[in-house]
Amino acid sequence: MEINFNDDKITEESYEKPVKKRRWDRWIYFGILLLIVFSVLKWIISSWIFDYADGFLKQQQFDVKFTSDIRILNYTVKEGSAVKKGDTLFSYEFYDTNLRKNSIQDSLKNLVDNTSFDNNIVEIKAQISKKKSLAADLRKRVAFWQNEKKRKEKLVYINQITPNELANVDRSIDDLTYELASVNADIKALNDEIAKMAQINNQRNNLTREENRTSGIHNYYTSPVNGNTDRFRVADGQVAYKSDIITSIVNKRQFVQAYIDISDLDEFKEGDHVAIKLPYGFNKTLTGKVKKIYSISEIKDNTLLNKTLNDNKYGVVIDIVPIDGKSWEEVKISNIPVKVRKLKFT
Repeated sequence: MEINFNDDKITEESYEKPVKKRRWDRWIYFGILLLIVFSVLKWIISSWIFDYADGFLKQQQFDVKFTSDIRILNYTVKEGSAVKKGDTLFSYEFYDTNLRKNSIQDSLKNLVDNTSFDNNIVEIKAQISKKKSLAADLRKRVAFWQNEKKRKEKLVYINQITPNELANVDRSIDDLTYELASVNADIKALNDEIAKMAQINNQRNNLTREENRTSGIHNYYTSPVNGNTDRFRVADGQVAYKSDIITSIVNKRQFVQAYIDISDLDEFKEGDHVAIKLPYGFNKTLTGKVKKIYSISEIKDNTLLNKTLNDNKYGVVIDIVPIDGKSWEEVKISNIPVKVRKLKFT
C-alpha cells in the first residue's frame, strides 16, 4: 500500500482471486467410463439371469403367387379389405411369351395353310373340269358308235357288210365305255379328295379357333383363407411373373418364430413366459409364451446370423404367441426381427 501525503489520497492495488477451473473433460471421461462399466456389467449379469434368442414377429399370412406368368386384368377388392374364403380377388389371364409367339406363328401358318388349301382346291377343280369335258366327249362318241352299230346290224342282216365290221364297232364301243368309266372314277376320286381336304382344313380351323378362344378366357382367383388383403404388388394390366407375390392375405393372429441355439435347448420349454423386445420404441417389449418347440433343427435365417462371430448356423425353431391367445395391440407391422428374452431358473 502506498500513501501519498501530498495529495491526501490513499491508493490500493486491486487483487483478483483466481477462479477455480472446472474439469469438464474429466467428468466426460468419467461418465463414459461408467457407461462402459455399466454396459459390461449388464451384459455379464444379463447372461447369468436371462436366456436369449433371435426371431421374427410375423402374422399369419397367405402369399398369392402362381407357378406360371399371368396378367392381372382387374381387382374385385380393395387393399386392406376383409375377405372370406371363396371371395373373388381378381381376374387374370395366362401370359406366356413363348405361347404368344407360337400362337402368332400358328396363326400365320394357318393362314398359309388356308391359302395352300385354296390353291390345291382350285387345281383339283380344274382337273375335274377337264375330266368332265373328256367324259362328255366320250359319251358322245359312245352314243355315235351305238347308233353306228344299229345301222351296221341292218347292213349285216341284208349282207351288205361282213360281221367283222360289226365286231370292230363293238370293240370301239367297249374301249370308249371303259375309258369313260375310268374318267368318271377319276372325277369321283378328285371330288372325294376335295371333300377330305375340306374336312381336314375345317378341323384345323376349328382347333385354331378353339385354342384362340381358350387362350383368351378370363380366369378368376378366389381367396383360399379368411383375412385382410395386403398391398397389391402388381397393378391392373401388369404381368406377374412366375413366383412373384401378387398380394398377401393376412390375419391378425400374430406369433414369433425364434431360433434358439442347440446349446440352450434345455433352457426353453413349452409354456414358458418370455419377453419380446421390439426393434422400435424405447425399450418396448411384449409378453408371450412358448407354444411349440420343434424337434428338427434348421439353418437360421441369414439376417439372424452374426457375421462377425463363428456363429452356430443351426438352431431349433420355437413358436411364441400372446399369453391371452389374442393379439399384441402394440404391434404395428409384421415380419420384423425381434429379441426374445427368458428368465433362467423358471
